[in-house]
Amino acid sequence: MASESIRLALRDLDSDLSSHHLMRYAGRVDGYLVTAKNSGTHGLRFMLSHAIAHHLDLPPPPTSSGPASNDFIGHPKNGWGYPDIPRIGSSHNIPSRVMSLVGARDLMQLPPTVVLVRDPREALASYYVKWAERYGLGSFSDYLRRPAPGLKKVDDVWWFIRFFNRWGEALAARPGDITIVRQEDMKRDPAETIRRVWAHWGVALDEPSIAAGVAVASRDAVARRLDPKLGETIIPDAARRDAVVLSDADRAYLEKVFARHLHHDFGYGLSAPADHR
Repeated sequence: MASESIRLALRDLDSDLSSHHLMRYAGRVDGYLVTAKNSGTHGLRFMLSHAIAHHLDLPPPPTSSGPASNDFIGHPKNGWGYPDIPRIGSSHNIPSRVMSLVGARDLMQLPPTVVLVRDPREALASYYVKWAERYGLGSFSDYLRRPAPGLKKVDDVWWFIRFFNRWGEALAARPGDITIVRQEDMKRDPAETIRRVWAHWGVALDEPSIAAGVAVASRDAVARRLDPKLGETIIPDAARRDAVVLSDADRAYLEKVFARHLHHDFGYGLSAPADHR
């Protein structure tokens, strides 16, 4: 297990030296939306975009994916669809520890950041359904047991561990700048999620604007508006997704991996106390 930790530490060092996306664009955005893979990114972006479009009396994005979905929330290098709107950058970034250090020491102004997470066991199943054939991931059990630190092109259990840990560290260093949204809470109460996220970015929405976001918050609403030209499976087929389940052996394996390596679990009950790792 020591070699496993060493390999993860080396991958983390690589991120420390090269993953400076958030700092690079910090001066060009008013806020960030950073999301864990397969955690509801398109759904959250779509309802947040519809809410702010209503608030600003602008046309909402016509699609929930593809270039037309990025008018209000998108990659900073591409810009936004309208002038004089809140500039919200979108990313799946695992940040360098440099970001936490400069933020904690007030050496750099960090934009208010929203981080979307999901129970990693569910996110892993969703990822597997989407990418198993393209990346030759084998069985679901094979995919879950990929050795550390994983390949860069495949987001496996090690990617989620690193994402959770890094954002947990960042939250501890600069709690006022970062707010966490759990996908499960977003589904249960989309109105409160919309209100809380835009408030973190400095925008107070009225109830009609929040309602405009809630109107497109369902899985079906997002699926109906997917860009047909994109050619990517954004929402997995429900039957295929339901067929991918954790066996008892899979659950036991993940429990041990999370207990050893996951230090920030955002309330999912996956981390072991420090003296039991």
